[in-house]
Amino acid sequence: MNRALLTFLFAATAFAAAILPAGAQTSAFPDKPVKVLVPFAAGGGQDIFIRVLSPKLGELLKQPIVIENRAGAGGNIAADAVAKSTPDGYTLLLGTAATHGMNQALFKSLPFDAQGSFEPVALVAEVPLVLVIHPSVPANDVKGLVAYLKANPGKLAYGSSGTGAPLHLAGELFKKASGVDVLHVPYKGSAPAIADLVAGRTVFMFDTFASTNGHVKAGTLKRIAVASKKRSRAAPDLPTMNEQGVPVEAYSWSGIFAPAKTPKAIVDTLSAAFVAAANDPAMGPRLTEIGFDPVGPSSPDQLRAFVAAELKKWAEVVQLADIKPE
Repeated sequence: MNRALLTFLFAATAFAAAILPAGAQTSAFPDKPVKVLVPFAAGGGQDIFIRVLSPKLGELLKQPIVIENRAGAGGNIAADAVAKSTPDGYTLLLGTAATHGMNQALFKSLPFDAQGSFEPVALVAEVPLVLVIHPSVPANDVKGLVAYLKANPGKLAYGSSGTGAPLHLAGELFKKASGVDVLHVPYKGSAPAIADLVAGRTVFMFDTFASTNGHVKAGTLKRIAVASKKRSRAAPDLPTMNEQGVPVEAYSWSGIFAPAKTPKAIVDTLSAAFVAAANDPAMGPRLTEIGFDPVGPSSPDQLRAFVAAELKKWAEVVQLADIKPE
């Protein structure tokens, strides 16, 4: 860990300790549980991540963290619920590349605006996606999977956590890059999609390390690639898609958002707590295991700029991949 990050973590932890219990500006916050809405079903990677993080968050905020899953519409249901919540810091969104990137380009109209309807709190983690296949597929790498799919054009399917989610995008980019003909089956979350993959109803999908680790260890799924620029710390021996001749880069991220007009003092309190929790040294091994890489120093303004860049990038990617709502 570099000196700048260590300095930041010390400052963030000290800041949280100073302001959370009895700071003058936020003396009344929080005085009850803080709810975080997860835009996908329980058991998915983002859900696992926030549940791993919640005990440390509760310790810093000195209040319980309540996790509520609001799956559906690629994350739009949860995002809309938070956007319409009282701006008091007690209802937050675990935002992703779907809610604050791809969906704005994919859907013609949304009941919320990724920028105007929220107060950015903190970018917490980056999340590489991995390619997993059913054990019955006669392949141990991307080349073998492509050959199998090309031998069965239009007969096989892959799943995702829903239309417009990063897992869907990864699948469509894979189809474009490899020239395969395979059906997309959207589910209401990662967990049901994986359940059908394990059952053999689909043959592959992209998902997080967190969602797939247990199945890979049990032998019910095979992991054959990571869809990132470089290999992941979670599995340094796992080749990237690019290394295997199919250039696909697809990932998600975890960011915290409050409703627009949430007071700055409350946003700053939450930001300090989330960043300190994700970068706590004791959390490092567990987060690496589930494939969530803490971002390090992150402020509300940095997340605001990041979302602006994501919206531009995903608009270009959606057009390139020709992804449409299903």
